[in-house]
Order: sequence, then C-alpha cells, then structure tokens
Amino acid sequence: MEKNKQQKTRKKRVSRESIIAFKKELKSLSMEPIYGESLKDILARLTSKLEQVALSYGYEIEFPERAKKEVEGDVYYFIYPIKVKTKHGEKRLTLEVEYMLYEEGRWMGIITDVL
Repeated sequence: MEKNKQQKTRKKRVSRESIIAFKKELKSLSMEPIYGESLKDILARLTSKLEQVALSYGYEIEFPERAKKEVEGDVYYFIYPIKVKTKHGEKRLTLEVEYMLYEEGRWMGIITDVL
C-alpha cells in the first residue's frame, strides 16, 4: 500500500515541470529588437526566433490565430496568449510585443513582457 502511495507521489513530482528558465530566456530577448519591412515580416521573424528557443528546451509553441491589440499613433501593442507544450503537459504564458514605425516604411518589434 505504501509503495503505491510513494509511486503516485513520485509521479506527481515528475509531472510538475517549471518553465521559469524558458520564460527568463524569452524576457532576455527583449533586449534584441527585431527589424523588418512590415508587421507581418517582424511577426514571422519573432515566431521563428521563439520556436528556436522552445526547441532548445524540447518544447513546442502554439501561437493564437488572433491577438489582442491596441494602437497609439504609429505604435502597436499586441498581447499573445501562447501555449507551451512540454514533455509533461501544457503551460500557458502571455507575450506582450510592441511594434513601432521608426523610419519611412521600416518597423521595429520588441518583446516588452512575458507573463
């Protein structure tokens, strides 16, 4: 009886995977702005960069089809609810990204927060 209880407890401990290190690495990307010709171009570059980081941890990322957005002049604020698939389940995090027009026809995107 005690062995079954220990095995169940052990399984629970193993299944609780933390993505704190992954989130910290995403936050460190906020120091690296992404430049492009359009919002679509920046979004494609950001997506591929995030997928590379996720693969290094053995995770998969699922992006939403739509994001919440706010606009203030030439600055766009997007909030992406992202699903991170780990070996032991699925975690959710929120990625806040700011896009801005900084030159004629040139855009810059930067991660502002990871929650």
